[in-house]
Amino acid sequence: MAAALALHQSRSWLSAITTPLARMSLAAAFVPAFLTAPKPFSWAIPSLPSLLELFPPWLLAVPKKKTSHSRKAMRSANKGLKDKQNLVHCESCGSPKLAHNLCPKCYRELNIAWKAKNRTA
Repeated sequence: MAAALALHQSRSWLSAITTPLARMSLAAAFVPAFLTAPKPFSWAIPSLPSLLELFPPWLLAVPKKKTSHSRKAMRSANKGLKDKQNLVHCESCGSPKLAHNLCPKCYRELNIAWKAKNRTA
């Protein structure tokens, strides 16, 4: 009977240690004092609780994936297109052409004539 009483007392002592509060105080006893002491110096600025307040929210936005070259090209494909402002009529045939350039119709006729002349010569 005495052995049963001793076993019961040892179990009650063991259950007291296994409670979470007892485990925390037991673990705190084995932690070195330099880890539990308050730190004398802190890098934190007292007026700013976190670094996130320094930057606006849109500054931290980052795309999830890299934009591919073809997607960039498709997005900027229409940026350089503008209407031509320097269209004039050709003096010899009257068709529209770019100013300070040869008329495509007249050039074709001249090119055919030059090639025919070179073939006969």
